[in-house]
Amino acid sequence: MVIACLALAVALSGTSYAQIVNVPVNSVGTAQLKANAVISSKVKNHSLLAADFKPGQLPGVSGYEVVEGGPSIVMNQVYNSVAMTCPAGKKAIGGGGGTGGGIVVNMPSRDGSGWLVQTARATSGYSALVGRVICAKVS
Repeated sequence: MVIACLALAVALSGTSYAQIVNVPVNSVGTAQLKANAVISSKVKNHSLLAADFKPGQLPGVSGYEVVEGGPSIVMNQVYNSVAMTCPAGKKAIGGGGGTGGGIVVNMPSRDGSGWLVQTARATSGYSALVGRVICAKVS
């Protein structure tokens, strides 16, 4: 019985090996694959490109948009600020501002839906501040 099982195993493995050796290069393609035959464990890590995926299958950023705030102009003040809010469904992924004074706050809002820029001066005076926030849908 043991010899019979061993002979069967050798016979089957020999045939399978012969079939693998005789498969021509590039002869297996999409038409030869059964549905769901290629699964994650059979794909080498880092071998696929973004072009290999349908739109929306990869996480990332879409709907990039710059929202401008200001100018905020103050007279005879020490502080100036401008807050920008992203459109509904979008998050702040970057931002900043520009002024003639020093920027002391430059950060996203706590919930990530906007951006705040604040300036401070040593003495009261004129200040013009413009801010921009980069908004996008993030998945």
